[in-house]
Amino acid sequence: MWPIRFFSSASREKARTDLTDFTARVVPGVELHRLRPYGALIAAAGSWGVATAVAKYAVDEIGPFTTLFIEVGTAAAVLWITMLRVRPRRTVPLRHYLLLGLLEPVVAYGALDLGLQRTGAADAALLDGLQSAMVLVMGVVFIKEAVTRRSVAGVLVATVGAALLTGAHFTLSGSMGDALVLLGALGASASVIVVSRLAAEASALELTAYQFGFGLLFTIPVMAFVWGTGSEKVPAAAQLPHVAAAMVIGLVGFALGYLAYNYAVSQVAVGVAGMALNLIPLFGVVVAVLWLGENLSTPKVIGGALILFGVFLFPYEADTESSKDSGKSAPSEVAIPRDAHL
Repeated sequence: MWPIRFFSSASREKARTDLTDFTARVVPGVELHRLRPYGALIAAAGSWGVATAVAKYAVDEIGPFTTLFIEVGTAAAVLWITMLRVRPRRTVPLRHYLLLGLLEPVVAYGALDLGLQRTGAADAALLDGLQSAMVLVMGVVFIKEAVTRRSVAGVLVATVGAALLTGAHFTLSGSMGDALVLLGALGASASVIVVSRLAAEASALELTAYQFGFGLLFTIPVMAFVWGTGSEKVPAAAQLPHVAAAMVIGLVGFALGYLAYNYAVSQVAVGVAGMALNLIPLFGVVVAVLWLGENLSTPKVIGGALILFGVFLFPYEADTESSKDSGKSAPSEVAIPRDAHL
């Protein structure tokens, strides 16, 4: 049998110190406990990238709005069952959660789905890939977040990488479809700003549960119209595998993904949270290559490398400190500042 060694408290403390020192050398300026929100951002981006690849399987058979309704409904059910078991006291006025649920998932995904029906996938990928830049600009305008040259450079490099990775072309038709996709990207970006303000008062579970609770309420009348007009049909028994796929996306991509992301937004700067969005197409391409057998072209390899370079170029330490300072100065009653005109 292997000998069992008992470590003293001094030995355990020394081990923790050594591990922290090692982490500081590997990731300069970042302590071990501060890596958790970055891990949550990567987990969220990974779940959304996988969900994007799986969503095509469901959308092709039951339609985009039916898929979205099942996803949002599954996420809301799981989150609210958890909320009822925890029974936390609500700390934020409902009107703020109503705004959050309207921005995302309703505007973000609803406008995107409508836009995809009226524009090319390349144009949509390019416009949707601008989210990190939008979050950075909104952070400056609405919450006065500091921006450095490295911040701008990192966002630009990662955005170009995302465009190459998704095969987007730098030519837009200016159609209604492009405008709708852009509206969806704006809605998703604005929701990051709202979450960053509300996170000063509420837990990630409360934020996410109310976000998808209101999101479900908003999608119910939309689905009544879609199914009533025959634009999409109520899923039949033969389509249960596609319904199950949508439910899995709702659990992993929506409930767990947004729970991790909302937690991370409460810990890091808004610009950092926006940068993580560039990792979504990277995870999506990896899943498409490994699971769907798609070819890995040279532009995709270059695009993935640019995304990673842009992510590492971003100045995380300075932005994290500014985010914490702004979070401490947030008012206790109303989480969104008075000058934030969203």
